[in-house]
Amino acid sequence: MTMKFAVFASLFLTCLQIPSTISLSLSPKSQQPVKRVAVIGAGITGLSLAHALENSPDLAALGGNGEPIEVTLFEARSVLDYNQGSGVQINGGMSVLKRINPDLQRKVADAGLPLTKISSRTKTWFGRDNPFDTLLEMNVEECIKQVGGKAEETLIIDGEVLVYTIQRGELQKIMIENLPKEASGRLQLGKTLTGIQGNKDGITCDFADGSSFGNFDLVVGCDGVKTAVKEYIDTKKISKDPSEREGRAIYSGLRVKFAVQDGDDEFASRDRAEYRQYFGENGGYALAGEFGAGKNKPPAKGAFFIFNDKDYNGPFKKKEAKNAVKAAENADWMEGETSLREETLQQLKESSIPDLEVGPIIADSDRFFEIGIYFHNPFTLSGWSKEVPDSGGRFCVLAGDSAHAMPPFLGQGANQGMQDAYCLATKIYEYNARASGIQLADNFGDENMDEEKRSDLKFLFKEYEQKRWWTTTQITAKSIFLGYLEVGNFGAKFRDVFFFVLGKLGVARKVFIGSATPEV
Repeated sequence: MTMKFAVFASLFLTCLQIPSTISLSLSPKSQQPVKRVAVIGAGITGLSLAHALENSPDLAALGGNGEPIEVTLFEARSVLDYNQGSGVQINGGMSVLKRINPDLQRKVADAGLPLTKISSRTKTWFGRDNPFDTLLEMNVEECIKQVGGKAEETLIIDGEVLVYTIQRGELQKIMIENLPKEASGRLQLGKTLTGIQGNKDGITCDFADGSSFGNFDLVVGCDGVKTAVKEYIDTKKISKDPSEREGRAIYSGLRVKFAVQDGDDEFASRDRAEYRQYFGENGGYALAGEFGAGKNKPPAKGAFFIFNDKDYNGPFKKKEAKNAVKAAENADWMEGETSLREETLQQLKESSIPDLEVGPIIADSDRFFEIGIYFHNPFTLSGWSKEVPDSGGRFCVLAGDSAHAMPPFLGQGANQGMQDAYCLATKIYEYNARASGIQLADNFGDENMDEEKRSDLKFLFKEYEQKRWWTTTQITAKSIFLGYLEVGNFGAKFRDVFFFVLGKLGVARKVFIGSATPEV
C-alpha cells in the first residue's frame, strides 16, 4: 500500500506540471547500424512501428539510402481474431499515421467514422420530466479551432479533422493487410517471449514453444501490460509464466464492461460518430457511441459501463477481501458469458444511469467483454531502454502500453502508442543517417546535445524517452483522476458540478484537445 500511495502522490504532482527530470548525462558509446528489428507484440503500437520502419518512404529517406529497416513481428496469440476488442478513438495517432504513410492513413480514415461531438449527461437533478441533464457538449472541430496553435496545425490538415472512431480489430486488420509483402511474411504468431540473449552478432529472442529467432540489432517491446520486455529491462530476466508479471502493473480497482452491436442496413447511412457519456447517482458511468467497422460497411454501436470493483477502494484491496481474485488486465479481450449482459443491465438500473441507448446496445450486442483496468507506474529507475549484455552494444526499448499503460478515460492508449512508434522510428533512422555520415538538419534531436552524443543509440533512446515520458505521464495522471471522478468516488453531485463548471470554463475542451495533440 505504501508503494501505491507514493505512486499516486507522484502522479498528483505530475498533474501540477512539475517539469521532467530525466537525465541525459550518459557516456557515449559506439553502436552497430540498426538493420534488423524484433517487435514483440502485433497490436496497434507494434504495427505502427512496423509501418514506420518498413513502410514509410519519408522516414526511410531520412536514414540516408532510402532503404527500410527489416522488421519481424512476434505475437503471442496463435490466431488474430479481428472481432476482439472494443472501438477506439484515433486523433493524435491519426496525425502521425499521416506522417508515416499517407496512403495507410487514408485507408484507416475510410474505414472509420469522423468523431464530431462529445457530450456528458447525468440523471436529472430535480425530478423533471427530462430523461437527463446535459453537463457539457463539445463540437470536436470547433474545440480544436478554439484551442488553435499546434492542436489546429496537427489535428486539422488540408481541411480534414483527424479525429476518428474505428473498431480496434478493423484497425489492426488494415495495418496488417497493408504491410509490405516481405514484412507480413515475417509475422510470427503463437510466440510468447521467454528470453533475450546477446551474442557478438546481435540479440536472440527465445519463445515458449522452444523456438529462437535472431540475430537482431534491436528488440522493441510492444507487448502490453504484461510486458516481458519491460520485465527484462527492470530485472534482467523474463518470467516464463506471464501472470507473474502482473505485479509490474497497478490494478486501478476499476472495471469496464463493453458491448459491440454490429451495424445493419438501417444504420449503414451513418457517416459520423458521437460520444454520449451518462452519469448516475450510485456509482459507475456509461458511454455510448458509433465506431467505423470498415470501408462501405455499416458502423458498429458500442456501449461501455465502468464501475468500481467491489473488493477494492481505488487501487487498494479491502481487508475483508484479501483473498479476492484480481480482475483480468486490459489486453485479454475475453468474450463474456450471457449472464454478464444480464448482470450489467441490472447494474445500470441500480446506478440510476439514464438508460436511453446503453441498455439496448448491451441487450442486443453481438459481442460482450469484461476487463480490469491497469496502469504502469511511470516513475521507474530502469527507464525505457537497456543494453543487452554481450550483444555488441545493442538494445531493448519499450513503446506503447509496455512503457506507459494508462487508463482509457481520455481515449489515449492507442494514440500514444502510435506516437511512440513514430518518435522511436525517427530516432532509429536519425541514428542510421549519422552512422552513414549524412548531415541532418539542426532541428533533429536535442539542440544542446553534441554531435558525438547524437550519434549514439543510448542517447537517442533517452531522448525518445524524455520526449514521450512527460506527455504520457501527464495523460496517465489525468486519466486516473477522471476515472475515479467519473464513477462517482468523490460524490455524484460533486462530479456533476465539476463537469458542468469545467465545460463552461473551457477546461474540458483544453484537457481533451491537449491530450489529443501529438507530441513527437
